[in-house]
Amino acid sequence: MPLSKISMFSAIIGVVIGIIAFTVNYNFIEFTFPGYQIFTVPARFALSFFSEETAFWPKMIIFLLGQFAGYFIFGYLLKVTISLIKQ
Repeated sequence: MPLSKISMFSAIIGVVIGIIAFTVNYNFIEFTFPGYQIFTVPARFALSFFSEETAFWPKMIIFLLGQFAGYFIFGYLLKVTISLIKQ
């Protein structure tokens, strides 16, 4: 499987995980999604450059783009590392 397909697949999975984690964490105040802080590290890092006064929808777009980029890079680096170990 080409490197870009694996990276894209992991990025899409990361976005889905981010959406689920955000939805659970946003809608159920008394229940915190286990591992929310770990699963959404790329998104929270992307959001750290913006203020809290930023409107909800731009923040959500930044959240999803950060999540996508973080998991894409993670998938790429993981595949490269595995291919280097196999050689």
